[in-house]
Order: sequence, then C-alpha cells, then structure tokens
Amino acid sequence: MFSGFGGRGHERAALRHSLRGGMKSFATIESLRGWMAWWVVVTHALQLLGAGAGHGPIDLLPRPLLNLAMSGDAGVMVFIIVSGFVITHLLISRRESYPDYLLRRFLRIAPVYFVCLLIAVLVMDLARLAYAESPLPLHQSMRIDRFAAEEAHFTTHLLLHLSLLHSVLPDSWLPYAGSALLAPAWSLSLEWQFYLIAPVLIAAAMRSRWTVLALAAGLVVAKAGLHLSVLHWRYEGFFFLAGDLFLIGILCRLALERIRAGQSGMGHLLLAAVLMAQTDLKAALIWALFFALTLREAGFLPSGPRWVAAAHRMLALNPVTGALGRWSYSTYLIHIPLFSLLVGPYVAQVGAAGVSQMAVAGILLAGMPLLVAVSALLYRFVELPPIRLGKWLIAARGRRAPAAGVVPAE
Repeated sequence: MFSGFGGRGHERAALRHSLRGGMKSFATIESLRGWMAWWVVVTHALQLLGAGAGHGPIDLLPRPLLNLAMSGDAGVMVFIIVSGFVITHLLISRRESYPDYLLRRFLRIAPVYFVCLLIAVLVMDLARLAYAESPLPLHQSMRIDRFAAEEAHFTTHLLLHLSLLHSVLPDSWLPYAGSALLAPAWSLSLEWQFYLIAPVLIAAAMRSRWTVLALAAGLVVAKAGLHLSVLHWRYEGFFFLAGDLFLIGILCRLALERIRAGQSGMGHLLLAAVLMAQTDLKAALIWALFFALTLREAGFLPSGPRWVAAAHRMLALNPVTGALGRWSYSTYLIHIPLFSLLVGPYVAQVGAAGVSQMAVAGILLAGMPLLVAVSALLYRFVELPPIRLGKWLIAARGRRAPAAGVVPAE
C-alpha cells in the first residue's frame, strides 16, 4: 500500500525526494495553506457584502455554493491541523534547544503579525465605516459591540495582543479578547500557545501507544469540560479548546515517520480518524484528501493513473498554489485591514444610505490582486528577513555550543 513511485516530467521537482531520502518540506501541505487562507478571505468578503441576507444580487448564487464559500471556519480548522503536522515535522527533523526552537517560531510569525496589527489599529476608523456604518455586513450588531469594546478597553486589548496570548482570556472576562483589533489573529494566538508546549506534547505522543491514547483522551475531556464550564470563548482560541485538532496533525506526521521506518502507522491514523470524526466534516474531508496527496508526494502511495497526477498538480504541485501557500500567513492577517482600506472610503463618500452591494463587490473583486501583491511584499520584506535572522543567530550560537534536542529520538 505504501510503496514508492517515480515522479514523471515536471512533477519531479516536488516528488524527487521521499522522507526516506530526507525530505525537508511538503509542497502539498504548503499549497493547502494557500487554499485555506483564500477560503477564509472569500468567506470574510461575502460577510462584508451581507451575502445571504437579502441585500442584493449576491443572493442569487446557488445556496449550497454560497454556504460552502462562507464556511471558512472549516479552513481555519484545517490550518490548525496543518500546524500540528508541520511543527511535528520540524521537531523530529531538527534537534535544537527549546530557546532556539522558540526563537525560530517567534521570528516566523511575530514580525508580520505586529505589522498587520499596527496597520489594523491605524485603519480602525475606516474599519468602523466598512463594518459598522455600512448596512451590508452580516452580524452587524456584534461588530458594533466589538468596536465599542475596543474603544472602551483599547490599552488592555493592545497589551494582550502584544503578548500573543490574547485568545487565552475568555470573552466572559474581557469581551472580544481574542478578536478585537485584528479579528483573524485569534488563531495566531492559538498557534503561539501550541508552539510553547508542542515539544512536550510531541515527545509524549512519541513515547508509547498508551501515552498517546491518554493524551488524546485528556485533550478531548479538557475541551468538553471547558464547553460545559461557565467560561465562554467566542472563538476556540484557547489551546485546550483546539488541542484535538493539533493532535490530528501530530498523529498524521508521526504515522508518516513510522511508515518511513518500515513500521505500521495504522494505529496513529486510526486515532487521528477518531478525532476527525468529532470535527467539522468539510475540514475532515479536506485534510484526508491532502494528507493522501502528501503520502503520494512522499512516495508512500503509488503514483496512480494520469488523472490523479493531473489533479495533484492542479491542487498542489504548481508554482501558483505554492506561492499562495508561502504567502498565506500574510494573506490571512492583512485581508481584513485591506478590506477596510478599500471599502471604508467608499462608505464615507456615499453615506450608509447610498451603499450598493454590487459596488462593494466590485471594490473587493478589484482588490483581490492587490491582496496577492501585498501578501507577496509582506512575505518578502517582513516575513523572510526575521526568518533568515533566526537561522543566522542559531547557527552562530551553535558554532559556540551545540544544543541538545527538545524531542527525544523514537
């Protein structure tokens, strides 16, 4: 079942190395990030247009298509699973100290986050026009309430966001703690929480089958307990509300490692499937598809017929999806401030009574190439330099004193 295969033609660039040969990254997973980021973008654009609320021609779209396009929350779930997979891959592929590991992770996500947070703060007035003054956006009463909460507790929200731990705090303690200022960043806070404890979780998952079962049971029970508690989070931004999703990614990557070593990964995959059965069906199906394609990319599934190769190229093994995947963090973080910059001035110009759904749709559609360009620029000039700096700092320190690994060998 998990036999190797030889790549053909232009697929070879992505398929030439299996994990057995030391694969450093997965093009399929990178592209998946791009798809999911843009799913979230489309969802938020449709929400800004008031899709489904009877505001205009957008509602003429087939309802199943509209519902699917507006299900970007499933894309965020896939993002979380991907994070578990990728961090496990990094930790079992590279042995380094905990401080070095954390420095890499901080420099990977924090600089672009802080830049986008600054932009979001600077365009708050335009955001209020686009999302509260315009009559179109869905959940408008919530948005008005959130703007009021931001204004009333601005310093508190800002300090929490600067800590990268804003999603830890329940909304029942501080309303909109996770989603104030830069709404999508609740999941970035969740990711940072995972980074802080990932080495311990992954080491535990690698220890024994009983340990990983206990870990899975503990995360499921913790999530259920929090849902039953008096505490409330608008988004599942506290780690123990989403730990099972991270564990799905961890288990899938560990299964890959066992297969690479000539062992059975079925136990890990079955446990991942049990956890997936409790999550959103769309997220589960998308992850299952792209994980199967990742197995194919790594050489553990047969190449299959030509249509499979063509589908794999279209979905993942091409320069466009690869680039969108590389830029996905920036896309995910900057799109709401960019929407505010584009739509806010229009609302100010025509007034609330003059807002047209088709005009806003045209503005957003025209802004999509700009979003791609801004994402590429943020990646090139904000994301990459700190990543390179982290590599340089760790390499310089490593020349002085080799570090012990943070994850035990299997």
